[in-house]
Amino acid sequence: MNHEPVAANQSCHNCNAALLKLACGYELFRRVTSDCKPWPAGGRMGGCPVCGLVQAVTDAKWAEESREIYSSYDIYHQSGGIEQTVFDPETGRGRARSDVIVESLMQSAKLANTGRLLDIGCGNGAFLRSSSRALPGWSFCGSEFDLRHRAAVEVISGVEGLYSGSLAEIRGEFDVISLIHVLEHIRAPTALLKQVATKLKPGGWLLVEVPDCRINPFMLLVADHASHFSPGALSVVAGGAGFEVLQADDAWVAKEISLLARKPVGNPPSVPLCPPAEAEQTYNNWKFLNEAIAKAEALQSRGALGLFGTSIGATWLDAQLRNTAAFFVDEDPHRIGKQHEGRPIHAVKDILTGANVFIVLPTALAKRIAERLQPIRPDVNFVTP
Repeated sequence: MNHEPVAANQSCHNCNAALLKLACGYELFRRVTSDCKPWPAGGRMGGCPVCGLVQAVTDAKWAEESREIYSSYDIYHQSGGIEQTVFDPETGRGRARSDVIVESLMQSAKLANTGRLLDIGCGNGAFLRSSSRALPGWSFCGSEFDLRHRAAVEVISGVEGLYSGSLAEIRGEFDVISLIHVLEHIRAPTALLKQVATKLKPGGWLLVEVPDCRINPFMLLVADHASHFSPGALSVVAGGAGFEVLQADDAWVAKEISLLARKPVGNPPSVPLCPPAEAEQTYNNWKFLNEAIAKAEALQSRGALGLFGTSIGATWLDAQLRNTAAFFVDEDPHRIGKQHEGRPIHAVKDILTGANVFIVLPTALAKRIAERLQPIRPDVNFVTP
């Protein structure tokens, strides 16, 4: 497959600079939607040589596909609408992702006993529920592109309401505004964060959670994502909107970037730069995907293949292998025993002896999981990318 970059006939959707460096061959990969459903090949991906943001070519085709995906969006459908569990790779202990993020936010931001929080892109209310439990003296608002989850959100203790219009229509200012897995869907993310800043009190907190595409190549294949962030590129976006970035790393949730920033009381700080090496690493991560395909195909030639995971990576690889995985493996109790793409989801203890299981996660994380699971199931062949 040709890996030589060319210039796309489109400028960066965030900084409007130059022409994107287009990844030749990326368009041959199958893709997956952000709600973990297979999607056809045909996307285009590029990197901005100025701001360092790796991104989809957000042309008319991309916009049409995104509208189609969102029209039938089924959040957390693998677990019946229950938010995904995140696991400690060393111990296997799992917790709801929002609980982890809220706890980390409270420790880092030292929030007061009372305040207002707006969750933009609140989905069915997972982050608001966690926030309500942890911050009983606060009030909350949710914002979404439609009102399909209105009943579920507005029953949460402390929630003032769910809004689907512009941010300007939401009354008042907030002490915290969160965007949990929202910003990666948005064209011109700096422009959106400038609007967000108008609803945040001076000194208020901005919390952004996005996939870390610097360490997770599989997230480059999400068809409806406009931006594929690294920590540096996300810091550039938030800094360009006038925020003071205090943190942008994966310390809270593995494979994800948690950005914590403040709206300055005085003059905004200077905009940070995305390290060129980091931008190049994120852009080049798509080449790793061919290696993952080849390794899975070789493993498949030795017998029935199982895929560890039921989210983006495993859903994509199964589609790329023409839906030939025999089964899936997950440690999330809300998913075990169900089916994904018409095939069973097994617990680790239920994998058949002698089975081959490919752990479809970033290599470093996959190896840590394999090291934990292999002593538990020495009769299973766990393989990492």
